[in-house]
Amino acid sequence: MYPKLFGIIDSYAVMVILGIALAVLVFSLYFLKKVKLSKIELIDLLIVCVVTLFVGIISACLFENVYEWIEKQAIKWTWGMTFYGGLIGGIVAFLLMYFFYYKKRHKDIFDQILIIVPGCITLAHGVGRIGCFLSGCCYGKITDSWIGVTFQNVEGRRIPTQLIEAIFLFILTALLLIFAFKNITKYTMIIYIMSYAIFRFVIEFFRDDPRGVAFALSPSQIWCIVLFVLSIPCIFIFRKFIFSKNETCKN
Repeated sequence: MYPKLFGIIDSYAVMVILGIALAVLVFSLYFLKKVKLSKIELIDLLIVCVVTLFVGIISACLFENVYEWIEKQAIKWTWGMTFYGGLIGGIVAFLLMYFFYYKKRHKDIFDQILIIVPGCITLAHGVGRIGCFLSGCCYGKITDSWIGVTFQNVEGRRIPTQLIEAIFLFILTALLLIFAFKNITKYTMIIYIMSYAIFRFVIEFFRDDPRGVAFALSPSQIWCIVLFVLSIPCIFIFRKFIFSKNETCKN
């Protein structure tokens, strides 16, 4: 489509940066307006976020390059990214930074982070998927349908799986942010993981970009299964060790 904006600016990079900026803005507003963090607390929390983002981006690239190596048996570094790689690396980095940096300096707000972060992730991810569409990656299978889109250097009209996913993510973002800001439910992380895992598992069958397969499934589908299964015990873990603990502290 439009891999370069104005002929010189990488459209994918622009959308990724925009998505991250919007996510950080929503994250900051939540903790300033709703949780009432001080500016010092917010600055330290944003430091945690910056490190998390950096590690997440590197992890996303590493996973993508591992997939490339598995498929092509050749090592050639690329700055392409895979979402689940970034998510896993980001989670590890965040947990380390939060418990060894933030929590040693300030009150525990881990429950509030679990509530707002899913909506921020889906917002950034949705904008990033628009970047995928503009760049011409993550495309779907060939189709004769009216929804088919032609991408540069790709044969035939393709299902715009990037836009379909972006629409889903924006709808999910709206729901998750309403749940968070209106105190409808604390289990936004579980809702996010389960709903996205189901959607991603299905949409993968319509994608056609080469990413390797295992057991007739794409790497992302395998991660969908793993994360969906792990999210089930997390419901009880959150209830017993995180949300109930913080309610006790507040009372």
